[in-house]
Amino acid sequence: MAIARPTHRRLFAVFDHAYGRLSRRAGVMLSDAGVKPAQATALMYLGYHNGCQLSELAQGVGAGNAAVTGLVDRMEKAGFVTRKKLQSDGRGKTVHLTSAGLAKREQVMQTLRTLDEHLSKHFTDAEMDTIHKFLNTASELDPQK
Repeated sequence: MAIARPTHRRLFAVFDHAYGRLSRRAGVMLSDAGVKPAQATALMYLGYHNGCQLSELAQGVGAGNAAVTGLVDRMEKAGFVTRKKLQSDGRGKTVHLTSAGLAKREQVMQTLRTLDEHLSKHFTDAEMDTIHKFLNTASELDPQK
């Protein structure tokens, strides 16, 4: 007879373990593309929100403003992005993909499509909808509550 375990403990443990393994695997795959996972996330976000403010990028990638400032510094040195002053407020900056950044983004997207295909190949569309619903719910949790 199986021992009943509280779902909340098992869910978190499995999710945490999967997150670690997935992050390491993505890191290996992305290193072949010449980027770190945080840079890949920023490249993906900027592909949909090119010209956004630094604070918007921070929120979009789930990082703090200071972390994103350092990330953008490194990406600017790599030639993937440029910063421009906001016209309405000279203190603010927007982040823009360069042509090298657009090319690197496409390489990252292809790498992640390959990973997505591998992860989803044993699931039906309905099961994938449930997985997306779960992950979106988890990502919307307020860390303060």
